[in-house]
Amino acid sequence: MEELIERIMASAKEKTIKSLCRKILKKCSFRSKNDLSNVTLLATRLYACGYEDDAAAVCDLLSGITFSGNYDIWDRADYAACLKARILREKGITEGYEELLKRVNEHRDPKLYPNIAEYYRTTLNRNIESDDQAHPGKKGDFWRLNKLIHAVRYREAGGFPIPDEELETDIRELKDTLKEIS
Repeated sequence: MEELIERIMASAKEKTIKSLCRKILKKCSFRSKNDLSNVTLLATRLYACGYEDDAAAVCDLLSGITFSGNYDIWDRADYAACLKARILREKGITEGYEELLKRVNEHRDPKLYPNIAEYYRTTLNRNIESDDQAHPGKKGDFWRLNKLIHAVRYREAGGFPIPDEELETDIRELKDTLKEIS
């Protein structure tokens, strides 16, 4: 893990990526949701900035996490699997794609999707707008990252009550904005 993170830190130009690398190198417990969040945020930023291979490699760091009933930990592994599946699909690589999604969907309850869809469409958009109004001229990235993570998770796993086309549009726009502000 250290070798991968050090290589990414040395090659990336973006300050946000370097900062996350430093945090991970300083401390990374696979039992800490905060530490695992840093790993998934790094993978997301790498993906948004066009470093797909590095993002997939970072996602692989969480591939050994198994579901133990603790969703604080599992949500990070779930998202990493979805992001890796997305990268594979975008590259036209079918090997491993279905296995990733099968693993993710074993621990999902689609009955919760309507509430998550409302959060995705309303709360996240309101928070992004509020952030932009509070800091004119400076686009915040916390809520945009959060929305990108949700969009990737639910687009790739399938069965979400928001059309894939809408999620794809959101993902493209969020990636463009995050790349610009990274």
